[in-house]
Amino acid sequence: MTGSQPPKQNAHYSTDPARMPPPGQSVPLADLVEARLAEAELSEPAKALLKEALGDGETQGTSPGGRIYLDSVSVTGFRGIGPRTWLNLSPRPGVTLVVGRNGSGKSSIAEGIETAFTGTNMRWQGQDAMRTSNWRNLHDGAKPEIEVKLAIEGDTGRSTLTRTWNGEDFGDTSGELKRPGHGRIVLDQVDWKQALTDYRPFLSYVDLGRMISGKPSQMYDAIATILGLGHLSAADGRLQRQEKELNDAVKAAKDEVPELKEALYALEDDDRAIQALVAIDTTGCPDFEALEALVAGLPVADDGLLAELRAAVDLQGPDVEQVGEAVDRLREALAGVEDVRMTGAEDALQRADLLERALDHSNRHPDEEVCPVCGADRVLDAAWAASASAQISVLRQEAKAAEDSRTELRSATRAVHNLIQKPQRVPAALTDPWDAWLACQTISDPSELASRAYETAVTLADACAAVKENAVRELEKRDERWRQLVTRLASWVRSSRAAEESKPRLTHIKKARAWLKALTSELREQRMEGFAGHSQRIWQRLRQESNIDLKTVSLQGSEKAVVRKLVMDVSVDGENASALSVMSQGEQHSLALSLFLPRAANVDSPFGFVVIDDPVQSMDPAKVNGLAQVLHELGEHRQVVVFTHDTRLQRAFTSQELPVAVFEVERGESSKVKVRSVTDPVRQAIDDARALASTADLPEAARTHVLPSLCRIALENAFIEAAWIRQHRFGGPEHVLQAAVTHADKLMKVAALALFGDIERTDEVYRELRARCGPRAVDLLKQCQSGAHATGARITDPHRFVDEIKDLAQKVRKPEATK
Repeated sequence: MTGSQPPKQNAHYSTDPARMPPPGQSVPLADLVEARLAEAELSEPAKALLKEALGDGETQGTSPGGRIYLDSVSVTGFRGIGPRTWLNLSPRPGVTLVVGRNGSGKSSIAEGIETAFTGTNMRWQGQDAMRTSNWRNLHDGAKPEIEVKLAIEGDTGRSTLTRTWNGEDFGDTSGELKRPGHGRIVLDQVDWKQALTDYRPFLSYVDLGRMISGKPSQMYDAIATILGLGHLSAADGRLQRQEKELNDAVKAAKDEVPELKEALYALEDDDRAIQALVAIDTTGCPDFEALEALVAGLPVADDGLLAELRAAVDLQGPDVEQVGEAVDRLREALAGVEDVRMTGAEDALQRADLLERALDHSNRHPDEEVCPVCGADRVLDAAWAASASAQISVLRQEAKAAEDSRTELRSATRAVHNLIQKPQRVPAALTDPWDAWLACQTISDPSELASRAYETAVTLADACAAVKENAVRELEKRDERWRQLVTRLASWVRSSRAAEESKPRLTHIKKARAWLKALTSELREQRMEGFAGHSQRIWQRLRQESNIDLKTVSLQGSEKAVVRKLVMDVSVDGENASALSVMSQGEQHSLALSLFLPRAANVDSPFGFVVIDDPVQSMDPAKVNGLAQVLHELGEHRQVVVFTHDTRLQRAFTSQELPVAVFEVERGESSKVKVRSVTDPVRQAIDDARALASTADLPEAARTHVLPSLCRIALENAFIEAAWIRQHRFGGPEHVLQAAVTHADKLMKVAALALFGDIERTDEVYRELRARCGPRAVDLLKQCQSGAHATGARITDPHRFVDEIKDLAQKVRKPEATK
């Protein structure tokens, strides 16, 4: 398949992704934790905190739902791939090998799958920037894109995961998931980020090395992650962050008190500072209401100096202008009275008053015949009374001006008296001038009042202005110092009150964390036991001829501990040792696989697939066969996709008769990569030969030399396959067989190895082959051999020749044909 060809489904394509969880696994972690939490003897607030930390009540991303399988992968302009290239897979459990030489582009596909899901690539971590910058394909100008079709259990159609780049930076990328019935979802909102960490389904050769060569704490973390308790660790991390924030807030508020009090003591002559100190030192907890009132600027109940200063500022002294006007009026009234006194009006007024008093006396004593003033008889009679009344009326009219003057004087005097007020509080500095001003209110003589009132008012007004000015300056000075402090006090009040109110929550958090830690420890121990057992079973398959026995795998410490490590104890021929100190590179990689693969079988993982890139390096033939067995068992309940350039792994599957789908990646010019289905090397060679035979006007050299050479490759692979099957059926050292295959440079040697298990028995091949497959088999073998000679092979019917070679290859490779 090339980049220009539309994707076609492979022959083994299946539309129903099956979910086959491995037997004997426990219930999913989320269900277990939910059940245990419901039974826990915790307060409801503590349970609510745990549910929140575990994810309940939070805004979660969109969950993909059921288990996820890979349906197909297309890569464009990424790494070693130029034009668009497809790899179509069967979205169900089983093993698929993607083979190809180094540089063919297969690792670019593997890395493309990981990058599509995660937006990054673990292989590049810690690498030089120059190496990581070459992520774009050099031969293709198309916009880089990775598209992964997913089969999600429960969905009626396929989902599409797309990863695109917006610039030259590898990190400048965005991902999107298009899922049937759910529309398009930004990949960051898809709820599998934690699962990608806990059950990472990608493993490269570099990852294998890191798994067994990292620092003790890193190796611990890698295995702790594999245990699938990351969800609990993340929940504890959330609670720990909350606890730290609350503890830090309480501590910060407490630590600030000494300096804050010291600053308040510096304002001890400020009543507000004294009130704040009293409120801070309130028994139990600070009096936040009083403190907030001070911060808000509300008045405080106090008769101290600050209150006196405020009284001085607020004090209103006499209005000199108003007093002056009143005194001027009083003086004018006095002048008016004096003017009237020098006229007949005053005399008339006095005579009228005298007559009114005499008439009044006569009216009170009508029978009296003697004048009370002069003693004359019969003077105040009726005639006199009538004459007096008439005279009074005339005199009153004449005396009106004098009466008005006296009335105005009385009014002007009252007006001056009314201006003299005593405030509720008089500052000490104003006591004397204010007493002098108040004394004016007792002066009844208008003339004296006029002369003292204004002078006293001016003196008091000047004194008030001076006292007020001093008070204003002092208050401004004090308020400035207070303002500088009140901002700090307000901040402390907010933080301290919040810290005080958070103390019950802090208690609940501590209890929730204690419960979560106990549960995590219990589950870690249980899962570690199962994990260690699984790893030991895998190691037993991978070790093959190794004399190293994996005894225990355990974790020492905890996720939060500074000193934590992974302990792997082994025995070498019965002697105890540390694994990494006695294992070869190949054995260490086998051990790393033993540690990694159990993660893929975890029931909590939403991923039904695992992608492994280049796991065979440094492995001897025996371990490669063991790896095939392990992958086969894993493939019974997981979709296993393995990328490798090492043909031994494919042969290991074939020789042990383990089912496997094989694809070959080939790289052409300008990074044109194509992927084609290869059932097995025999069929591949036969297909190539048949394609050559179908060529119109086939050149004679192609008929006599190329065609038999292709058929020779088919027979050679059939014999090699038969040799491996023979070895696995009848036993024998695998490294001996591998060495024999490597040195079997002749077709007859390979045939002898397949037929007899002995590379030296080439002289018996024709006889054995004739007995098993008939006389024609020998002729076909000879024709394939002749293709390598100068004369070539005489082939009259190319199509018949290919068919006969195909039949012979099938007979040779069948187990019953290799006894």
